Amino acid sequence: MASLLIKQDQQILRNIQLSKTDCTIGSASECEIQLSHPDVSLRQASIIWVDGYYYLEDLESSNGVLLNGEKVQHAQLQGGDKITVHCFQLKFVADEEIIVGSAAAIVEVQSVNKEYQLGKQTVTALLNISLNIHKGEFMALAGPSGSGKSTLLNLIGCIDTPTSGSILIEGQNISGKTPDELADLRLNTLGFVFQTFNLLPVLSAWENIEYPLLQQNNVDKKTRQERVQHYLNMVGLKPYALHRPNELSGGQRQRVAIARALATRPSIILADEPTANLDHKTGEGILRLMKELNHEEGTTFIFSTHDARVMEMANRVIELADGQMVK
Repeated sequence: MASLLIKQDQQILRNIQLSKTDCTIGSASECEIQLSHPDVSLRQASIIWVDGYYYLEDLESSNGVLLNGEKVQHAQLQGGDKITVHCFQLKFVADEEIIVGSAAAIVEVQSVNKEYQLGKQTVTALLNISLNIHKGEFMALAGPSGSGKSTLLNLIGCIDTPTSGSILIEGQNISGKTPDELADLRLNTLGFVFQTFNLLPVLSAWENIEYPLLQQNNVDKKTRQERVQHYLNMVGLKPYALHRPNELSGGQRQRVAIARALATRPSIILADEPTANLDHKTGEGILRLMKELNHEEGTTFIFSTHDARVMEMANRVIELADGQMVK
């Protein structure tokens, strides 16, 4: 399903799935894509689906609509096209099924089951889970507490192992790998963002970001310092480089955790309830930051969440209940 990524002044506001054959853009409350601003017409433009293609059409608005910088009346949309409506920038993301179908899966979960022993009782945490996750996705594993979403995230992150079935990361079957091989995979391919941040309290923000890089033998001191500086700047924490976690707010600590996860240049970021311990405004900012990083760096993000904001911004949501995928 195609979608629109909406920005205002370079801040990501939301991601909207184009679920109808005719979606109107404007400031009126009845518009499917509402842009609240006095200079946006009540009905500015529409996006129409005809015979498998999406088209942008100006609705004779006072200010017109721009497609890739040029004013248009009617034009076919292609993946990556940029639509401008006053101060809003709308990026057209091509049909997710076409994008996913043309790319190799970066994570393959095949008939996975996970059971735990609780005393004499066997508890089934996951039952026959199969799914593919593709490079560049921004996807969420959603469900209530106890649904199995964190268990599945831990299996993908090589923190736990399935009772049966298989998981492939970048084509590598993680079953049967040695602890050292799994540690190497976690260090070089996977990045983790935890809801409790998991920062080392005796280290500064700079040192927390640098710490996993010290484990990578192929990264020299100069490269290490450049990366730490780059990601500190990217998450907006340059002035706080020497602050320890207890000198930072919850949102700042989560930004350090994101920078630390990105510093090793992983293919996949796994985020376990990343907004759970943050207030509403801070959580919104963290989500927008991760969405921007997803687009700019091409990093695959996989969340476990029950936060509606995360699900709204995700390109794809996999719902779980009682350890099973909800059809």
